[in-house]
Amino acid sequence: MIDIEAALGALSLDDKCRLVAGETNWRTHAFPDAGIPQLKMSDGPTGLRGEGHGSAGTPGVAVPAGITLGASWDADLLAEIGDLLGKEAIRKRAHVVLGPTVNLHRTPVGGRTFECYSEDPELSGALAAAYVRAVQAHDVAVTVKHFVCNDTEVDRMTVNVDVDERPLRELYLRPFERAVKEGGAWGIMSAYNRVGGEHAAENRRLLTDILRTEWGFDGYVVSDWFGVHEPVGAANAGLTLEMPGPIRVYGQGLVDAVERGDVTEATVDGLVRDLLVVINRTRADERSCDEPEESVDDPAERALTRRAAIAGTVLLRNDTVPSLGRPVLPLDPSRLTSVAVIGPNAVVDRSMGGGSASLTPFAYRTVLAALEDRLGEQSSDITVTYQPGVRIDRLTPVARRQQLRTPSGEPGLRLEYVNGSDWDAPGSFDTISPTSMLRFFGTTPPEVDPVSFGARVTGSFVPDIDGPHVIGVVSTGPVEMTATPEGGDPVVVVDDPDMLIPRTREFFGYGSEESTAVIDAVAGVPIELSVKWKTAAGNGFAALRVGVRTPDPDDLFEQSVAAAAAADVAIVVVGTNDEWETEGFDREVMDLPGEQDELVEAIVAANPNTVVIVNAGSPVTMDWVDEEHPNPAPAVLTSFFAGQEQAEALIDVLTGVADPGGRLPITYPKQLADHAAFEHHEPERPADGPPQQRYEEGLFIGHRHFERAGIEPRFWLGHGLSYGTAEWGDASASETTVSAADLGDHPIRVVVPLTCTSERSATVVVQGYVAPLAAPVERPVRELKAWFKTRVAPGSATEVTLEFGPDAFHHWDVESGAWIVAPGDYDIVLATSAAPDAEHQRIRVTLT
Repeated sequence: MIDIEAALGALSLDDKCRLVAGETNWRTHAFPDAGIPQLKMSDGPTGLRGEGHGSAGTPGVAVPAGITLGASWDADLLAEIGDLLGKEAIRKRAHVVLGPTVNLHRTPVGGRTFECYSEDPELSGALAAAYVRAVQAHDVAVTVKHFVCNDTEVDRMTVNVDVDERPLRELYLRPFERAVKEGGAWGIMSAYNRVGGEHAAENRRLLTDILRTEWGFDGYVVSDWFGVHEPVGAANAGLTLEMPGPIRVYGQGLVDAVERGDVTEATVDGLVRDLLVVINRTRADERSCDEPEESVDDPAERALTRRAAIAGTVLLRNDTVPSLGRPVLPLDPSRLTSVAVIGPNAVVDRSMGGGSASLTPFAYRTVLAALEDRLGEQSSDITVTYQPGVRIDRLTPVARRQQLRTPSGEPGLRLEYVNGSDWDAPGSFDTISPTSMLRFFGTTPPEVDPVSFGARVTGSFVPDIDGPHVIGVVSTGPVEMTATPEGGDPVVVVDDPDMLIPRTREFFGYGSEESTAVIDAVAGVPIELSVKWKTAAGNGFAALRVGVRTPDPDDLFEQSVAAAAAADVAIVVVGTNDEWETEGFDREVMDLPGEQDELVEAIVAANPNTVVIVNAGSPVTMDWVDEEHPNPAPAVLTSFFAGQEQAEALIDVLTGVADPGGRLPITYPKQLADHAAFEHHEPERPADGPPQQRYEEGLFIGHRHFERAGIEPRFWLGHGLSYGTAEWGDASASETTVSAADLGDHPIRVVVPLTCTSERSATVVVQGYVAPLAAPVERPVRELKAWFKTRVAPGSATEVTLEFGPDAFHHWDVESGAWIVAPGDYDIVLATSAAPDAEHQRIRVTLT
């Protein structure tokens, strides 16, 4: 434990200004003479990545994405996930987890929608608070992010968010408030964007007035990476730590600001104290970050991630099929002789989105492999066929490990690091990359400069079919590449030593347009690959992506339809991938990429016994699910991006081993134009200032907007089906007339009886919405305020209790600058979702 005042006294002004800025991409500076160790951080939305370099990240547990966890509606489960990630942080020698992400689903096409829990602030806040408490129980700090209004990736580094006070308080700040007040969060990450004209990292109203003074926050605030722009505003606002290193803004810039009198040394001392507090809380002086990172593939932890994936898998539709006389799901293997699995996502792992949420997971299986094994255990007479149907890759697909060979014949590619900018210089470190996707998050082998280095990548790609293969390259820096068929001449894929190729939105805007070349390949005959590449950005982030697109038969689509028609049941796995859903940019449309919608329609028309699995991290259009469609898909489910056990969990649900436990944490529009922020998603770009993004919809995002506007969405917040059924009895309230002042000590408790009426257990999420009847200010028709998730076994009955305290009725009063509970009549609406026709009962309560 550090003596904070003694440590502070041992530091010079220069030391203090360096301490509050990162040394490397993931670590702070150490000052051994003052007893101050390094603090190590790791990305954590989907699991702990650690400091692995290139493709050689330390494997770790990949938990379901935020939206899947949000679909669980289960704070106790989030506590278990937080407990697991706290353990993983210790294994990765990290003191700080960079998560959870609690921004809201303002739009269905946000690049990081998959990373966030919900459109609803109360659901997001409750889940975050449980996660935070569990992580920090291991003396590991969280950084709840991104504070605040980083709800889109469009112009995220510069955009100014113009949001009124009530939606700011009631929606966007609310999950952070609960994470701080109820979760006791030790860390907050400031957002990239501006709020009210000031960058979030330099916004004193956010970082000090609201966070520290109003909420009582006593932790530290870290910038998002490269999200600090000048030292004076940041220090005076209360930004504790600039990341990453090497230092860009604090350091000498902060020293100069103190010497000019723009920042007081007392202010700097306050930042240092905040950082030393988190160093003490995480016992960084006892847990060295220099110890080797560990990978622990624990069966019990796999079981937890599988259970979490099931808990967040939402059964959207499960209608009776006339030819069966029952719903398609769950599948009964004893009745099956043939199954057709269709779709590109059935044979690849699409269990996480892109950007900082990605990591190197432990071994996993694809949906096809898991299904084949599971059905094979049931019967050797079931034939499983696979057809891709369509392709969805935006770029040439990253080459599979089993098709890559190093020059010495091992699986993968040889990767030689060189220091400096001369890619022909002698190698500094030699390793093998298992993939043709190389990403460097500021970490390299110790022998290599993490900011200025190059690499030579050599090996070969072994085709498995004849025909023209398209080889593509995307790079964040200068690059040259050739591909040489056996016995042929080298073919130049890219020759860009001076970075003249235009940049795109790939790799956070650093990536080049894809360069391609066509090689006429022969199955089994290697194509030699040779790449020379180096860094350019100077900030530690760099990437190189080599892809290979194999030829498809002309009748790829038709083969899939024929396979489906010949099978007892067709399972269509559609969705997106980390090329479509990733940090750095938003999707431009809500439709499934490629011809997947047409594929689903054709498969359902060919075989009415069809199950559609939507493997996408955020809403997609799905016209083929509507009753009005000529051939609506009878069974549809989604697990979003459900982590390393996604495939196993999906097969558990498909075969009825598990009940689909999820409920939607976001409202699905029928079309993109229906959602509330559609007209205000793209910022205005004035010539004389930063982009401006107006949150014109105010309080009315998600289901609130659809109910007010009278627009029917595809699926409402809270929607989800179970294989079992439960009957709801008449609910009762502890009180129906209560003083608003007494709600804190005497909340209204509503008891709902439930009885299972089926032969299978029923998963039930009782949702409690509050509907003000004559509010003194504009309010949504109803707002989610309480819920309870339970399973009711066959032949049994139970009761669940929902609690409604002051937070269930309050609104932000702009004039007084405080939460108030207005007297009057309210309905407590008990429902299975936010849909108006999903109500089971209303209880009228009066607040005096």
